[in-house]
Amino acid sequence: MKNLGHRLGASGTYLENTIEGFHNSLDLVSDKNFKYWEFDIHESSDGILFVFHDDTITLNGEKISTARLSFREISEAGKSIGINIPKFQEVISLLRKRSERVMIEIKNVLSDHCREEILESVSGMDKWILMSTPERFLISFPDEDRDYWRERAEDSGVRIVRVGRHRIDLFSASKSSLGWLFAKPKWFFLI
Repeated sequence: MKNLGHRLGASGTYLENTIEGFHNSLDLVSDKNFKYWEFDIHESSDGILFVFHDDTITLNGEKISTARLSFREISEAGKSIGINIPKFQEVISLLRKRSERVMIEIKNVLSDHCREEILESVSGMDKWILMSTPERFLISFPDEDRDYWRERAEDSGVRIVRVGRHRIDLFSASKSSLGWLFAKPKWFFLI
């Protein structure tokens, strides 16, 4: 693993992206392979941001998109497989007390309310950066509202960078075809 802080330090375990996994991983901070805390966020169908890696979760024996489920349903599905899926604000509260860098990957965010919550939560946190894949960025920040969210991010001092290439600001790249050409293709960066 290139970064021991991946998925709140519990990458590859059933506790990844959980508060329990984070607490179990606090001793990793002193390891030379620890770079930053990283976790993934989604929005539930009832507009609650939560921390979870996958786009689907098993509920009653069926894999269902988390975007189609309420947070209560997602939480219950998590408990049925032995994990407590935290809300975004629970994780933010823990990490605000820490001095390490934080990278938050936006996976599925569809409402203005949740976009605003993310920007407000990261604003003023110098070592915190948002990231996304280009494909998910286009969905989370659709073209018709992107200029507004670009301005909101700039006003808040928040950057959204490309997963795997943290130097590429996705709002800036999406302004031009050439910028997007360098930001988008996976083959270009071999990831």
